[in-house]
Amino acid sequence: MIAKVCYRVSGNSVAPSGRWSGSATQGNRAIPLHGLRKFRIGRDLRRLAADRRGTAVIELALALPILTVFLFGIVSGGSWLAMSHIVQESANEGARAALAGITTAERAALASQAASQTLARSYGIRSEDLSLNVEDDGRQLTVKVTYDGSANPLLKLPIMPAATTVIRRQASEWIFS
Repeated sequence: MIAKVCYRVSGNSVAPSGRWSGSATQGNRAIPLHGLRKFRIGRDLRRLAADRRGTAVIELALALPILTVFLFGIVSGGSWLAMSHIVQESANEGARAALAGITTAERAALASQAASQTLARSYGIRSEDLSLNVEDDGRQLTVKVTYDGSANPLLKLPIMPAATTVIRRQASEWIFS
């Protein structure tokens, strides 16, 4: 003979009951032992919800993709600013060096040489991607430098695109004869 053990459920407490009631009534009612599994599962879920182990891993999993995008943005934006500064510096150096020339052709040659030397000391800028234009009207000398960075890997990071891959800068100097 198999004995059935029943428990009476009242609010949040479970107490043994001496009888088995097959009817589902309002308020207190007897439930069989196998029905207590749901209470055990509920208790386990509450204990699991109160457990704080592993929260750092979950927080890292949520924050890491956002931080990675910020990191790529900082690297991409910083690279673009550095290259833009180098192109502007080469235009400035070309304009300053051109002031030492006497003729227009000599000024253009000095400006090209100084701008190319400045860019050669920089990182990641090849002379093949560079365009240099010297405009001299006898009173004002303007050096225009254009850099096409479409082949530069720092400007083509996968997550954050650069502002533009073509950087144009110019510098002007007055010629006093």
